[in-house]
Amino acid sequence: MRNLFLFGLILLMSVGANAQFISNLNIKGTIKNADGPYVYLMELGGDQMIPVDSAKISANNSFYISTNISKPNFFQLSNGGQQYTILILEPGETVNIDIDAQNMLQPSKISGSAASVQVYDMLKKINSYDASQKQLEEQYKKIVGTADQDSVGQILAKKFESINQQRMNYIKTEINNSPSLASLLFIDKISIDEEFELYRKLDKELNSKYPKNAFVIELHKKVDGKMKLAPGSIAPEINLASPSGEYIKLSSLRGKVVLIDFWASWCSPCRRENPNNVKMYNKYKAKGFEIYAVSLDKEKSKWVQAIDADGLTWVHVSDLRYWQSVAAKEYGVGSIPFTVLIDKEGKVIEVGLRGVALEQKLEELLGE
Repeated sequence: MRNLFLFGLILLMSVGANAQFISNLNIKGTIKNADGPYVYLMELGGDQMIPVDSAKISANNSFYISTNISKPNFFQLSNGGQQYTILILEPGETVNIDIDAQNMLQPSKISGSAASVQVYDMLKKINSYDASQKQLEEQYKKIVGTADQDSVGQILAKKFESINQQRMNYIKTEINNSPSLASLLFIDKISIDEEFELYRKLDKELNSKYPKNAFVIELHKKVDGKMKLAPGSIAPEINLASPSGEYIKLSSLRGKVVLIDFWASWCSPCRRENPNNVKMYNKYKAKGFEIYAVSLDKEKSKWVQAIDADGLTWVHVSDLRYWQSVAAKEYGVGSIPFTVLIDKEGKVIEVGLRGVALEQKLEELLGE
């Protein structure tokens, strides 16, 4: 009896030990025009790629990956080069896919992963809009310098803009009707200021299902940051280092009307806007206006060079973390330039003011 008991215990331990090796994800597929002998599956872990598994490509171009993943997430399937296929995978899925290593963002067949299928259905539709616009561009090239350039050009421009609107409407409809992890790949094509309720809906849907997903967390921070910037609310504190290493709090500027300006040396639109900011700063500084510029640079030398080259004499801070900037995340910054005008008490007046609109608002607040 004792030997029988020990045998049973060993058997149970063996089953328990082997259970962890039972795969919960299977990817079966073919890849043609492969440059290397393997396909590689990588998981997107925030701002880094995490190797998951690989498989050797057989003589008939087929491959099979059987592995484990812990949670739904974004993945990349590659042949070792620069191109890759985006996949959104969940435990328990069996994915079938046929790809071309020379055009991996357009698999010829994919099934078994609802979110991945949605990605490529949307990409196919968006690519059709892009193709239509490219045809219009080719038509315009043929009439440049001819008598038809102005009249026909205006017609083509209206058609081009109409396709733009169709593309945006399609993306908004898809996200509204079928919010999923796939939506995260397309939501940034839509302005959060113009479609904030759509952002909020997607955030609510995804945050309830995937609260620990890094990309869902990023969306939540963006939406939360935007909610924090409602007019009349106190602007979130920022405390970052200046080029000299001195930490300067945003709240240290209380008593002044402050333009919080998110920018970077590598941002062309930001650099083009700087002369307007210089003009406004020189005009209203003596009346209590200050600019608190938060750079999304990575290299201190380029940041400082841009400050000097553009003649920016106001407050500058940065943590040199690019899009991972703590302040940018707190404020839900999705693109730059991005500005927030706050009053003397630190309350938000308006978001996104630049150029003439900024000048008019400063004139209203501080006079001629």
